[in-house]
This record gives sequence, structure tokens and C-alpha cells, in this order.
Amino acid sequence: MTFGKCVALALSLMILGQAYLVRRYVGTWLFPACLFGLFWFGFTFFPLAILFWVPVNPWATGFLFVCSVAFSMGSLAFDWKAAFAKNAVEGETAIYGSKFLNGAFYVFTLSALLFLILNLFVQGFSLRDFFFDLYASADAYANLVVAEDFKTNIFDQWSLIFTYLGAILGGLLFSCSPSKGRRWLIVVLSFLPPTVVALTQTVKGHLFLCLVFFYAGMLIHRISTGKLYLFERRHIRLLAGCGVVLIVIASVAFVSRGMQKVEDTEDLRELLLPHFASYSCAHLYAFSDWFAFANGMRSQLIYPHESAGYGFYTFMAPFQWLGNHRVAPSGIFDQYFFYGDLLTGNIYTMFRGLIQDFGMIGGVGFMVVAGFLLHWNFYRMLGDKWPAFTVAAFVFMLGYFYTSFVISLLIWNRIYVAFALLWVVLQINKRITQTEGRRLAMTMETAAQ
Repeated sequence: MTFGKCVALALSLMILGQAYLVRRYVGTWLFPACLFGLFWFGFTFFPLAILFWVPVNPWATGFLFVCSVAFSMGSLAFDWKAAFAKNAVEGETAIYGSKFLNGAFYVFTLSALLFLILNLFVQGFSLRDFFFDLYASADAYANLVVAEDFKTNIFDQWSLIFTYLGAILGGLLFSCSPSKGRRWLIVVLSFLPPTVVALTQTVKGHLFLCLVFFYAGMLIHRISTGKLYLFERRHIRLLAGCGVVLIVIASVAFVSRGMQKVEDTEDLRELLLPHFASYSCAHLYAFSDWFAFANGMRSQLIYPHESAGYGFYTFMAPFQWLGNHRVAPSGIFDQYFFYGDLLTGNIYTMFRGLIQDFGMIGGVGFMVVAGFLLHWNFYRMLGDKWPAFTVAAFVFMLGYFYTSFVISLLIWNRIYVAFALLWVVLQINKRITQTEGRRLAMTMETAAQ
């Protein structure tokens, strides 16, 4: 077991190593291949190191390493030196601090809060329920979903769409805001809707996804100014504070799932530990177990032999649009991997779906194609003075990287709607900014004459 775990850790470090080689080649970590490698180094190394005694199949980590290399290979077709040089010349910052984007930010954020409240009303709750008994009400809401008594409605879906858009625009506006007070206001409003979701519905994934979207918006602003680095020193303290707040919110959400009556602190800690371990680490061990079974090796669980998905588990929403009636469980996979009382979960990463869709070799080929397309998008974004579509694609690319430890981001209908709306908003903002720029230029020419 120890030897296999050490091999898996070495392969995880190789994921980081190949990302570092790409960084040496292009000169920055702010690059799709580097970002994907950093995400998957984190998704593999920390679960492996923290739970060192939990057995893992190193071949599964090896497959993840091959996929990360395949994704990086998609970047080889482009002249990055010229692209970064052009971006440095054509960078534009005023477009992301416009009055239009400010207005859109407030509209999306307030609409998200309104629709969240309306969804609670549809489910039979009142605001009083959550103000005076948050734990019991959140637990009751979660039980509606588990028992499949949840009433599907338009408010629920649109509240999440507006939540994502508010976080993205908040990230764009954050770095453009001159005052510290306004930046704090943007942070609070950006994360208020996903925090409400986490506390009232005990769903934590949207909060972390919004954090990634917010960060993606900040990166877009940096790219537009030619500052190609991942972190600013002055924001490290803010990120640390956000991390503490996220842990507190996640703890409250966990407690709301049936632990609200536990009074002893030590007992509560022992109950929370498996929840945090499962949420942060179970994905790798579950995928490892399934990967072992799929390749005829020893596994803890016996998994069903399913026919090829041909893209269903990667692009579920478009398949459903086209009339595919295959039904997937609410968690996509209904086999629950477990390791004693420490790990329990049905999260198998996007790579289980990728293999079931296209096979092992086809999955690696998919990563090469995805790498090429996403690097092409990044290349186009660097060379465009007024990007819109490519900016939206970059933002959702980071969301895709983050959710890949759970499932493919492209299985949800709301993601396509949010992407389209963001593209439209950025395109309108582009037109307005261009028009105002031409008017300003004409005014200056007239004054000079």
C-alpha cells in the first residue's frame, strides 16, 4: 500500500512538473495548461498526502497525469510570444469598469436574491423559518431534494444563473474599483447569493464555483492590463480571510444536515471530520476504485458494466436537448464509495464519465482536442482588443477546471444559459464602450481645432 501511495504521489508531482515546464516555456502561470495542471495537482496531491494511509490505485493517478499532458499538448500549435506581445500593446482596462457592467452587476445580484426567496416560497418555506430556525429549515429543504419532493420551478434555475453572473461581473469590477470600501461592497454582494444557497439549501458547491468565477473575472482584468500573474501580494490576506469564511459557511451547511442537535463540541468535531474529508478527498479514491474495476484490477466495489455513453456523461444537457431519454441519478453515479467511517461519496471526477463516453484512448484524445480549443480561445483573447466571446469562454473554462473533480461542467443546462448571457452582456458593453470612445475622440479632435 505504501509503495503504491508513493508512486501516486510521485505522479501527482509530475502533474505539477509538466505544468511548470509549460510555465517555463510561455513565461507565466496564467495559462490554460498551467491552470489545469495546478488544479489537478491540488485535486490529487492533497488527498493523497493528507490521507496517506488510505489505499489508492496508482494507475488511476497515472491516467490523470497522461490527461494533463494531453491537455497541455493542445497549446503547442500557437505562437505565444507574439500573442503575449500583442496583448501587452492592445490591453484595455476601461471596458471592465463601465457604468453598464456596474448596473448589470447589481441587477444580476439582486435578481439572484429575489429568485432565491421566491424559490423558498414555492417549496413551502417562509423567511421567518430560516431567520428563527436556520438549521431545521435547511435540513427540511435538503430532505425535500433527497426524497425527490422538490418542486421544480423557474426561480430555482434562474437564481443560480444570476448568482454565477453576479460573481463573474463582481470579479471584473473588483480590480477596477478605486476605493477599498467599494471593493468590499462588491465582494459582499458577489458572494451573498451563493452564501444564502449554502446556508438555506446546504449546497456548498455553488459557493466554491462562484469563488472560481470571481477569481476568473479578476484574472481577465489582469490579462487586459498585461499583468500575467495569478496573485497580487495585496490580495493574499483577502484570500486567506475568504478561506476562513468559506470553512465556517461549509461547517454550518454540514451541521444543518442532521447535526444541529449535537451539543458536545468533541462529538460535533468527530462528526464534521468525515464530512470535510469526504467532500475534499473522496473523489480521488472513488475514481481510483472505479478505474481499478474498469481495468480488471482489484476494487472495493463492484460497478455495473454500462454501454458507451458517446458523450452523454460529458455533454448531458445537449444530449437531452436532442431527445436522449437516458436517466441519470441526481448525483450522476449512484454507487457510493466508502472507506470505513472516514470517506463516503459518489463523486468520481469527470474522468469516469470521460472514459465511459469515449474509452481510455478516446478520453486522452478528447483532452488533446479540448486543450487545442481552449488554448485557441486564449490565443484569440490575447490578440483581441475588445474580446467578448473569448472572455466568456475563459471564465467558464476555469469553472470547467474546478468542477472536473466532481463531474463535467457541461452537463448542466444553466451553464449554457449563463455563458450565453455573459457573452451578450460583454458584447453590449463592448459596443457601448466603443461608441463612447469614438464620441470622446471626436470631441477631442473638435476641441483641438
